[in-house]
Amino acid sequence: MSSWHGHERGRFPPVAGARSGWGPRGGLGVLVLLWPLTAGAYRPFDGTDADVAEVHEFELELGPAGYYRQGSAIDFVSGGVINVGFAPDFELVLQGFAYLPEDASSPAANKFTDTGAFVKHVWRDGCLQGNGGPSFATETGPLLPTVNDAPGFGVYVGGILSTCVGESLVIHWNAEVQILRATYDLDLFGGAILELSPSEYVVRPVAEVFVEHDFGGAQTYSGLVGVIWRVREKLSLDVAVRGALIAEQTVSEVRTGFSLAIP
Repeated sequence: MSSWHGHERGRFPPVAGARSGWGPRGGLGVLVLLWPLTAGAYRPFDGTDADVAEVHEFELELGPAGYYRQGSAIDFVSGGVINVGFAPDFELVLQGFAYLPEDASSPAANKFTDTGAFVKHVWRDGCLQGNGGPSFATETGPLLPTVNDAPGFGVYVGGILSTCVGESLVIHWNAEVQILRATYDLDLFGGAILELSPSEYVVRPVAEVFVEHDFGGAQTYSGLVGVIWRVREKLSLDVAVRGALIAEQTVSEVRTGFSLAIP
């Protein structure tokens, strides 16, 4: 399972400028082409957990319909994360998200962003893997070029510690360092996900808080609450609302989606 990586993370405003020829249909077309080929966010969070897909398992984490508002600008968000278990305790993570302005006359361009390719590795099998103690994993890789957003490549390195409190509560601690695309500024992220044990509850409330500092500008404070419904062992549905303060500007967001694991 993975998270929403990249400079924007679904949190930053659309890039102003002339509208390009890459319209909503084109953006959705890109996603339709990508999803079957590359099926995380540990949905619906920005952070992730210290676990990976099983070997030869394909995890598809999609948010086909989301709402993002910063100031007066409103975007519809659609995209997802693909996790492929390619070796014991290893998975490949691919991700990307499309932002489509609600107002067709907006000067902001549609964009395909939050793109990246990462390798996640579990270094310590702990409570998430059915053993005692915490689970620990790392996730590293390049931030990939975007469409109508920050050009070039960046670098991402993240560490995840998942701790189980008794039989019911799980906390995923995330610490991340990024070198951002285009500007090559340093970006630091620290957060925590709280959820009830997936093995104990079919429908469980979840929450996430994080702080992020972009040394080139924005400071972000974010909080999220939601619900995950485990329909069956390999399929879960989720919905969450998020509020944030980015560079002293308020952000509101609704995330809906599902996670599906295919052997």
